[in-house]
Amino acid sequence: MKTFLKNEDADVKMIGAVVGILITLIIAVLVFYNIAAGIDAESVDDDLWHEGYSPASNATNDTLDQAATFFQIAPIIAIVVVAVVILGYVSRIGG
Repeated sequence: MKTFLKNEDADVKMIGAVVGILITLIIAVLVFYNIAAGIDAESVDDDLWHEGYSPASNATNDTLDQAATFFQIAPIIAIVVVAVVILGYVSRIGG
């Protein structure tokens, strides 16, 4: 374990991985909501169904709800990862 704590290259790689995860999260949010805004589920339903049943609209709404839940939880996970990195440095300095 001591060899891992003394390895400076591992610290740089860990910080790079955290920054990469945060950038990926931001890009995922932007891409998803830009694509989701372009979906016209009502015209798909009009073309496929004429009986008032709208599976495309229901699926789109369900997907948006699930994505909203994930994108609310993901920043909390990112904050926890950053906190672990900070606690790792503090314990290394203090210990």
